[in-house]
Amino acid sequence: MISNLKPLLFFIILSTISFGNQSDIRMMEIADLASINILIDNYSKTEDDGTLLEQAKLMSDDRVWIGNNGAGRITNQSLNMNMQQTQVDAVFKSISGIKWFTDARDRLIKFYGDGNVAVASFYWYRTFVLPPNTSFENRDIMSKQPDPVAISLVLEKKEGNWKIVHTHTSLLVKQDNK
Repeated sequence: MISNLKPLLFFIILSTISFGNQSDIRMMEIADLASINILIDNYSKTEDDGTLLEQAKLMSDDRVWIGNNGAGRITNQSLNMNMQQTQVDAVFKSISGIKWFTDARDRLIKFYGDGNVAVASFYWYRTFVLPPNTSFENRDIMSKQPDPVAISLVLEKKEGNWKIVHTHTSLLVKQDNK
């Protein structure tokens, strides 16, 4: 009788192990999705706060950035983030009290390989609010809200942490060539 149950017992044990592994994998994927969504939220928050050197901590040291509208490709991550920080500092200095708000919409995150590489894409809408005392000259300069962009991030899980290794932005509206 027991020898007849051995195949059934083997099947039950094997099924339990297989389904258990699937459950573990799904739990890891849920945790990784949450981590990447938090990273995207922090990416947006550091942009709003003008703290791009903090944003750089979300990225690998060799991250590649490709910009829209002829901005090109930058492979020197340190130089790129220093340039961006300098540009943002100039805006915050010239328009004291400006507030930025970013909305990363319609996020799509997919995992590749062994689950340590992910691609995240989303639409990025940014809005600024000028303080009431903004000069007419600065109001003219900032007369138009930024155009929305589509952002694609390639992320790699390194030592248990997700880092952005590649960023690509594309405008969602047609630009006039001037």
